[in-house]
Amino acid sequence: MKKWGLLLIGCLVFILQACTEATVTKKEESEKRIDVEVVSIMDGDTIKVKYDGETKKVRYLLVDAPEMYHKQLGEQPFGREAQARNREILNNAKQVSIQFDVGEHEDKYGRLLAYTYADGKSVQEQLIREGLVRVGYIYEPNTTNVKAFEKIQNEAKASRKGIWQYDGYVTNRGFDKSVVRSGVPTEGQSKNSNKSDSSNKTNNRSCSIKGNINSKGNKLYHMPGSNNYDAVKEEEMFCTEKEAEQAGFKKAS
Repeated sequence: MKKWGLLLIGCLVFILQACTEATVTKKEESEKRIDVEVVSIMDGDTIKVKYDGETKKVRYLLVDAPEMYHKQLGEQPFGREAQARNREILNNAKQVSIQFDVGEHEDKYGRLLAYTYADGKSVQEQLIREGLVRVGYIYEPNTTNVKAFEKIQNEAKASRKGIWQYDGYVTNRGFDKSVVRSGVPTEGQSKNSNKSDSSNKTNNRSCSIKGNINSKGNKLYHMPGSNNYDAVKEEEMFCTEKEAEQAGFKKAS
């Protein structure tokens, strides 16, 4: 009986030790920043990178940007501004890296879930500070930076930056563009009427130029009416050829 008791205690000690080691390993992994090569900017909260020999989508942890190409929601106000700023930050960086949190590294769609850094600075924090994304999709245990993000968001909200210009536009579930369509300005929107008018014009543009990355890794953009336009699967959409070229795409022949 005593022998079985000692054996049971030994098993419990082994299990506890294994769990502790797994937790420490996970924490150590979360503290590492991994350099990546940016392939394309999907929108304000998602990019494609070269990671571990593959091209993978990275979904920014703890933030949510207005939609751009959603089948049901369409393009939402400030979605294009968020994408453009995201692209500007990353394109101007000499070094881009990602960092995982302590939980799962991928979501059910196979996207990497990570914090992203440009030259050592948090991309998420910059986008939150400028009012281009909201803090959202908060799921334990990937919540290490949520308090810091919420503090920055409160400052952007108080200053009525970007998405915070319209009362009721930002919701717990995303964004309600009907509030912007109503044309009823908030105090902050009135103070920034020129910016808002420009934003609305940008968001109402019809963007039909398809940006695609082929099997050789070449970035090409396809104009409406060109060969195979309908068959091309877009990585990004552009409103003008200049936008496409600034993003590193060349016109398909």
